[in-house]
Amino acid sequence: MSHDERRFEPANRGALVAPERWAHWDPPRFLAGLALGPGQTVLDLGCGPGFWTLPLADIVGQAGRVWALDVSRTMLEELMGRRPPPQVWPLQAELPAIPLQDDSVDLVWSAFVFHEVEPPRRLAAEIRRVSRRIAVLEWRPDAAGHRGPPRAHRPSPQRVAGWLLEAGFARAIQTWQDADTYLLEGDRGEQQNVEPLNSLL
Repeated sequence: MSHDERRFEPANRGALVAPERWAHWDPPRFLAGLALGPGQTVLDLGCGPGFWTLPLADIVGQAGRVWALDVSRTMLEELMGRRPPPQVWPLQAELPAIPLQDDSVDLVWSAFVFHEVEPPRRLAAEIRRVSRRIAVLEWRPDAAGHRGPPRAHRPSPQRVAGWLLEAGFARAIQTWQDADTYLLEGDRGEQQNVEPLNSLL
């Protein structure tokens, strides 16, 4: 399976900002659990047309910054067509390389990206290099539903945690899941407030 075959097709980008998807995720509510605040810097990996980018920008405010990274110029043009606030900075790049300086990001938000990138260990190392914290939203390999990528492409939370710990994060903890997806959070051990939100680990 090639790298390109794992990627979301930009021609289907409308589905990423559909009202039904917003109603399902309610991004402002979901992101509120990440302990982000005004003035912080966030990297939205694989930002697409900005489904998570714009709510992240609202959280960090004009004193903060959201790097909106995507490999697709089409996705970034769609994002900029939605007139994001000035704290959103588009960045076209080919993962796993992240063209940002060391320790320049407070949090990397990675929503449905790890299953697309090869090699994932290099992506984890790049995230560790640029960021103090990571939040990974991914598809469960044992999902109840049929949405999302092929199950064979979906890394388990245990595998993602292993990559992050191998990269040098001190902790990587699954903090949430539903029938189809999970959230895993990691940090360098500088904070003490990453705790499981359920007992389904």
